[in-house]
Amino acid sequence: MKSFVVGLGTGVMLCVSVVGYIEFTHQSTGGVSGYIFLLITKLESSKPIQPSNSSPVPPKPSTNADTAKVLRVIDGDTIDVELNGERHRVRYIGMNTPERDEPCFDEATEANNDLVAGKTVQLVKDVSETDRYSRLLRYVYVGDVFINEELVAQGYGEAVLYKPDSKYYEHFAEIEESVAAIDLSCYARSIINGDSLFRQF
Repeated sequence: MKSFVVGLGTGVMLCVSVVGYIEFTHQSTGGVSGYIFLLITKLESSKPIQPSNSSPVPPKPSTNADTAKVLRVIDGDTIDVELNGERHRVRYIGMNTPERDEPCFDEATEANNDLVAGKTVQLVKDVSETDRYSRLLRYVYVGDVFINEELVAQGYGEAVLYKPDSKYYEHFAEIEESVAAIDLSCYARSIINGDSLFRQF
């Protein structure tokens, strides 16, 4: 098996593996032989796509971040955590994943689960403390992995502008554009259409 690395846009790398081929003969050209390669592509790395200079680069968790333990993954963009001895529900800001009654809900929830389940996370506030459902609105990190960003980069979430918490909206939108271009994950099922929306909690 041979593998090739292909760049697709800024910061997106795919590993393309040749897993087989079919030999054929073109009768109309007097027996010219050729090969059709069967390719399988896999997203080799979902490292953050570098933003333009106009978009702030998400920092590593700051010293004023709150440390919490993930107790339960609710869906692709919501978790329950233990923070200061109390249970809180946390909604990721700047992005949105498919809802419970939509296709790709299970996949997005599983992706979030793989990233944060049972782990210690750092919670960083933008402007708002909570939404109308009393959920903490936060950017979430596991180590140096920016979870909000990672779910968009893997194709399970779309960039959504939730004012006034807009610090990384443009950064997420740039990643979404690149991911949508290759129909990654939920985009392949036309669940996320690549249109960034303004919504309110």
